[in-house]
Amino acid sequence: MIYTNKKGQAVAEMAIFGTLILLIFGVLISFIQQLNDRQYTQMEAFRRALEKANSYTSDADDGSGASVQYTLVQNRHQLNLGGGYRQGSNVTQTGSANVYWAIPKSQKGSSAESLLVFKINEDEGQFEYNDFIPEAHRRIDADGEERPTYWVLQTENMATESDTLFSETNVKSEDTFAITNKRTSRLKDDIVTAVPYKIVEKKTGDKDYENTVEEGILYQVRQGVYLDPEGQYKYSQGAVGNEVTREKTWVTPF
Repeated sequence: MIYTNKKGQAVAEMAIFGTLILLIFGVLISFIQQLNDRQYTQMEAFRRALEKANSYTSDADDGSGASVQYTLVQNRHQLNLGGGYRQGSNVTQTGSANVYWAIPKSQKGSSAESLLVFKINEDEGQFEYNDFIPEAHRRIDADGEERPTYWVLQTENMATESDTLFSETNVKSEDTFAITNKRTSRLKDDIVTAVPYKIVEKKTGDKDYENTVEEGILYQVRQGVYLDPEGQYKYSQGAVGNEVTREKTWVTPF
């Protein structure tokens, strides 16, 4: 006669399938979080571009607005089932928008400015397109005619470097009344983001012609991680070298 331990089998099945269910649930939460962050970043880029284009006033203008190319970069910590306590996985989300908010000419007769704006986490860099392209090399001359050769400012793919230090400790203490477990994590995460650019000469009617005139770094910022009042990880130039400490304590009384 063969005896089977149905209770033991049920426990084993629960352990196996329970682990799989938790894993699938964690992956689903991570996917939803990434999708939500991606959509938020794209919508936030448009809102900021709209506000910047509407409110911009240059020193030589009376408030005619601007044509704005706005790029928003955010480093967000996603759920990471394989990571340490409260560490998360650093994921970069990028959104961009182009908005033109201006009448063709202001009352003083000047055209709206063309702006390049990069908001990387909590820091922003703003650049006027015409500061890089001399008037003699712009596509349209003073008479409104297109030049046979002209210069164009192009931004290249952003480069990112990170320096991360993470440590985790688990301390267990026991007395006659309870068992106390304390978990502590310490995170340092500095990120350097650079936006390269190049100025390219082009010819009217020849889309294949391209000659690099100048290249360099348009904007570069070093940022460190910190916790905002809501307990979310964020990055700022003022938090370089900062250490984020998080703790949790469990007490099991006898």
